[in-house]
Amino acid sequence: MTPLSPMPDLIDLCRHLSREEAVCRSLLETVQEERLAIRRLDIAEFHPINCRRLALLESLQQLAQESDQLVRQLAVRFGFPQTTSVQSLMDHLTVAESADLRAMHRSFMGTAKVVRDEIAQNAVLIEGIRGLIDQALSAGSEGLSERDGYGSDGRRAQTTSGNILLYQQG
Repeated sequence: MTPLSPMPDLIDLCRHLSREEAVCRSLLETVQEERLAIRRLDIAEFHPINCRRLALLESLQQLAQESDQLVRQLAVRFGFPQTTSVQSLMDHLTVAESADLRAMHRSFMGTAKVVRDEIAQNAVLIEGIRGLIDQALSAGSEGLSERDGYGSDGRRAQTTSGNILLYQQG
């Protein structure tokens, strides 16, 4: 009896990884849209972008669970030790048997790394903006006391510590 060829089943796994990568690329586009909104300080865009991001992340989670299940089924079918990672499955296959799977997995992992890096850059950008706003809001609070500022019309302004940045000192 000849052993079953893993190719048809591995093709299914490659297709599945391709779907995961497509969703990951959509997530990358969403993260890049988020960066543009952050740079423009377009707060109105954040909600729809975050909704899209959440939907894509949920889709990726579902696909990852399906991928784990598919890998487990393939491991059992081929008589490999129980595993849930594509990498472990590839380790049990010959290079010739898994060439397409390795290429697809490498492509998917590369895309996932780019997404992680882009998200990290957005977080740094947001923190930078937040820090700048915090500094701006606290910049004038030490130098001005109440009733020590002037409004844009040149009159003395009644200030409070919460709005002190909005007034000019005479």
